[in-house]
Amino acid sequence: MNPILVFLLVLAVILLVTATGVWQIVRLHRVLWVRSRPEQLLKRTMILSSAVVIAASPFAANYFWMRNAVLSRVPAPLEVAEIEYQLEQSWGIGGPGDNETGLVIYRLTDASADWARSRGSILDEALSSDRGAWQPTPVDDKSKPSDWHPYDDELPDLMAPHPPELHEYLEKYGFTIDIEEGRELEVNHAIQTSGSFYAKGKGGSVTVVDSERGKVYFFYAG
Repeated sequence: MNPILVFLLVLAVILLVTATGVWQIVRLHRVLWVRSRPEQLLKRTMILSSAVVIAASPFAANYFWMRNAVLSRVPAPLEVAEIEYQLEQSWGIGGPGDNETGLVIYRLTDASADWARSRGSILDEALSSDRGAWQPTPVDDKSKPSDWHPYDDELPDLMAPHPPELHEYLEKYGFTIDIEEGRELEVNHAIQTSGSFYAKGKGGSVTVVDSERGKVYFFYAG
C-alpha cells in the first residue's frame, strides 16, 4: 500500500480517537458541573482545574516530547545548557517523502565544553557512535557526487573550486531556509577548519561538535 495513504489513514484514526476522548472528557466535566451547586466553590474549582489540566496536558506532553527529541541529537556524554538557535522547516504535511531542512545550534554547559576541549584530538573516541563514525574537520568534500557541492557537476564552468559551505549543503534539494545572519559563518568556520569533529546521520543530517566554541551544530536536508 502507498506509504502516504497509510500515513493519512493512521493520522485519521488518531484524530478520531483523540476527538472521541476529548468529547467524553468534556461531557464528564459538564455533568459534574451541573450536579454541583453554586455554593460548592471548592468542588467547582476542582472541576475547572481538572478540565484545564486535562486540556493542557496534550500540549505540554507534545512540547516536552519535541524538546527531548531535539536534545537527543546531541551525542552523549555532552550536556546542553541551552538551544541557542533553531530553524527547521518542512514542505508537506509531515508524512513520508516530505522535504525537510533545518539548523539547530546547541550551547554546551561549561563543564561539558571543558571536558570536550580536554579530550583534544581524541574527542571522537569518547563520543557516542550511534550516528556513525566521527571524523575530524575540515569535512571531506572530495567525493563524487558530493553532498557539499551538489551543483559542481552540473555547472562545472561556473562553479570555481571552493570550500564546503552550509547553505550549499542545505539547498542540495532546492529547499532554502532563511538562516539568521552570522549563524552560517559560524558553522562554516567549524566545518572548514580543523579542531572539530563531525558525523553523518539519518535523513541527510550532519552533527558537528565544536569544542573550541563549546557548541554542537546539527543540520540536515532531506
